[in-house]
Parts: sequence; C-alpha cells; structure tokens
Amino acid sequence: MKIGFIGLGTMGRHMASNLQKAGHELIVHDVRREAAEPHVKAGARWADSPRAVAEASEVVFTSLPEPKDVEAVALDEKTGLLSGLTAGKAFFDLSTNSPTVVRRLHAVFKARGIHVLDAPVSGGPRGAETRRLAHRGRALS
Repeated sequence: MKIGFIGLGTMGRHMASNLQKAGHELIVHDVRREAAEPHVKAGARWADSPRAVAEASEVVFTSLPEPKDVEAVALDEKTGLLSGLTAGKAFFDLSTNSPTVVRRLHAVFKARGIHVLDAPVSGGPRGAETRRLAHRGRALS
C-alpha cells in the first residue's frame, strides 16, 4: 500500500519506520527535510508538500505537534492535503487534536468524499518505536 506520512518528529519518525518495516511504500514530508533522511535512505520517497504526499498516497497519516499544525497541513489551499486527496482516500490524524478542529476537518473532507479518522495515540516515543501505542481512534462519519 502507498502510505503518506507527515510529521517525522518524536513520535512520527518511529511510526513511519514501522510502516516501512512492514513493507509499505512510504511517501514522507516534514517541515524539516533532514527529519525525512533516515526514511528516504530506507526507500521512502520525499514529497515537497502535504499536497504532493496526498496525491501519491492511498492513505495519509499525520503526527503533528498542535491542532493549528494539523489544520494548516490539512487545509492550506495550495499545498494542503485537501487539495491533493480525492474521493475515497483516507486521512488519519494521529496527533492529539482539538475536538473543534477535528469536527471542522471532518465536515470539510466529508463534503469531498474523503474519509477522516481521528486516531490520537499515546505511549510516547518508546511506545511508537516498539509498536506498543494505545489509541482511541474513531470514525467521524
């Protein structure tokens, strides 16, 4: 499966690595290109924007520090996920997010036929690295 991953920081880098180890084709993006280098060296493809990740992926995961970051990555008119995802694709947000932002994103994406799953994870970097995260994901449709 072609999986997009945006946010390769403290938690995201481990989750993205585990997806690669599982054999998935990975398309990655981070505000710091150097954060993607280990993934690219392991075979991932770099994308210059969240939109480019969305265009090249079947599903996209985000692991970002704050709700404002998730909202910007998702909704930026020129470079955001919304401008690159098509109906039937899915967007999973692994970040700890605001219910208000999640509801807004769900409504906007649903109107275009894109699935959104709010799936915050806990367990810290060690849990992400060892694949022992807890999540409370919920479909929003």
